[in-house]
Amino acid sequence: LGLISRSGLLDDAARKGLGELPTDASACAAHLINKGVLTKFQAKLLLAGRYKGFKIGAYFILEQLGQGGMGAVYLAEHETLRRKVALKVLTPSKEGNAKLSIERFLREARSAAALDHPNIVRLHDTGKHGDTHYLVMEYVEGQTLEQIVTRTGTISSSRAVDYIAQAAAGLQHAAEKGFVHRDIKPSNLILAKDGSIKILDMGLARPTDESESSLTEVMDQGAIV
Repeated sequence: LGLISRSGLLDDAARKGLGELPTDASACAAHLINKGVLTKFQAKLLLAGRYKGFKIGAYFILEQLGQGGMGAVYLAEHETLRRKVALKVLTPSKEGNAKLSIERFLREARSAAALDHPNIVRLHDTGKHGDTHYLVMEYVEGQTLEQIVTRTGTISSSRAVDYIAQAAAGLQHAAEKGFVHRDIKPSNLILAKDGSIKILDMGLARPTDESESSLTEVMDQGAIV
């Protein structure tokens, strides 16, 4: 309970409103999960002694959705609007070129912000919390095509054609706006519950305007992305 207070997940008034709780830490966590106060992800971190990083900007971290080359993606909820979003948080560069990592991350944000299409995941906002840069993206409840194939096997021809056509429509919109995605693969195509395909991850998107596209050449010569 002390860690929960320090984490900012519950204020003192809300905690008191929970009434009497189990004295055992694991039992207490399980009780709060059942009550919908904590997610399993939050409880796991709290039980491991963690209390930092549960809130980024105005967003509470609920679950981890994935891990990419440039950052981790979390399911998050706005503290007042209660809107669920996908929060992409930049992972600190292990190679030491933090400036390049930040610029690539911001280029992803600019690429996503320029696009508005039903087959591309939308960018809502960008932010910085302390030294942490993050993107606020549309949250799509569904499975990537990679997850579907891994779990259920080959997709039928008719469904595959439909999914490819939807992805192509999103890529055409990006091309008309002057962007090439450069990282299209089953794990970057998500099937939403309404049957629509949405393109994820503009991390390697490159504008066709060469004046905007030479990050690696200028800032990290000799590197291969």
